[in-house]
Amino acid sequence: MDYFPLIPWFSGVLLGMFLGNWFYSADGRRFLLPDWSNLPGVGFLQLLGRHTLLIYLIHQPILIALLILTGVVDIGALL
Repeated sequence: MDYFPLIPWFSGVLLGMFLGNWFYSADGRRFLLPDWSNLPGVGFLQLLGRHTLLIYLIHQPILIALLILTGVVDIGALL
């Protein structure tokens, strides 16, 4: 389910490398970012960002279980 061909997406990798080198020099960032840490909801987004692997690993079995319970996926096809 997670298969993606590499060749079409390589242009995105090259674009990201170009933009990263353009926006960030050896000395650091070439521009200032505003401090948004006091806005409502930012703390929750930071918490999600710090625990993305755990969220990914937990939500996969939950989604598969929901698909099996709702009858979208036949359990016999998975075995």
